[in-house]
Amino acid sequence: MATPTTYRVVYTEPMLRRAVRLFVWRGLRRRSWLLLVAIALTGISLASSWNSGPSWLLAVDMTAIALVPLVFLLVWRAHFVRTVGKFRSMASPTAELVFRDQDMSISSELGSVTLPWTRFIDVWETPEFWMMFLTRSQFVTLPVVNFSEEALAFLRSRLPRKS
Repeated sequence: MATPTTYRVVYTEPMLRRAVRLFVWRGLRRRSWLLLVAIALTGISLASSWNSGPSWLLAVDMTAIALVPLVFLLVWRAHFVRTVGKFRSMASPTAELVFRDQDMSISSELGSVTLPWTRFIDVWETPEFWMMFLTRSQFVTLPVVNFSEEALAFLRSRLPRKS
């Protein structure tokens, strides 16, 4: 793409809900070993303190068991509120994207930003949208349903792949 190319994209709430769900589930899978270790240690501690241990240790174990799903619920809620909340605050759920050799610009009624390609650290592709990560927990959701193959190839050549 020698000249800037402009695309108008439309966001939908179901798409953004799927993006948040994908983020949380992939994060859970990536940290599944940590979750298994925590469950094993808590289970061992719970089994050893159930009948013979002090009651406070049993309370600590039960609290730890309750905190595991609570942490993932809080992560999901934070991303849901940030992503879907922004969508719901828009009168028109559209954005204009401009792709250039060195950067991309995103403009909507919420504001505009220009991001150099080097700012992105990862991208997750689905047929409906791409999640372009700026940090491990901050991403830009990009609807790609109506993108040409040329535009997708251009994006792939500019965006890094870590996952």
